[in-house]
Amino acid sequence: MKDRRKFIASLAVALPSLAVTNASAKSILEKKNDSAFKNCPRGVTGPTSDRFPQVIVTDQNKRKSWFYEELIHDKIVLVNFTSVAGDKHFPIVSNMVKVQNMIGDRLGKDVFIYTISTDPYHDTPESFKKLADQHGAKWKFLTGEPEEIRTLLNSFGIRGKINGLSWVGNEKTGRWMTKASQQHPLYIAEAIARLSTGKHHKPFLVDMRSV
Repeated sequence: MKDRRKFIASLAVALPSLAVTNASAKSILEKKNDSAFKNCPRGVTGPTSDRFPQVIVTDQNKRKSWFYEELIHDKIVLVNFTSVAGDKHFPIVSNMVKVQNMIGDRLGKDVFIYTISTDPYHDTPESFKKLADQHGAKWKFLTGEPEEIRTLLNSFGIRGKINGLSWVGNEKTGRWMTKASQQHPLYIAEAIARLSTGKHHKPFLVDMRSV
């Protein structure tokens, strides 16, 4: 009986703190969905932060992120654009998987790949997850509110539901370049290597017989 009373007493202490934790988590989510909060000054800035809108994106695992602040700032990235329907007619995900395999264990550490939806009205986290799983893609597939995704696409100069360009960027230095999404994956990997180190990635270039 004594132990039971102690257990009940400990619950009385623990529950309020749990409620505070849940409230804090809810507060963060509410801020991410609050349009007024999105208009506040950025918490972080970088060499090209002004070109990107302050928007929230959702990946295939339903995780929400600030696009620039959490996914681009201070990172080396490869950004491509497609939709679930569009990839059937103009496939790029399969080519990006080849780039992913060349990057190897650098993916998610110092190099990040993102696919942004060109059809956010129809691309859901679930449909994007299915597409990613079909190809063995281990990077983030991003969708979100259609108006916000359209603003984001505009910042990359993307029009229409099918786009053949990928952007490679080093937001530590502010250097960006474009590559054709269906180009030989070695050329895309080479662009990532050059923006990473400022030098040619010789193993890739040897394969391409360009050294």
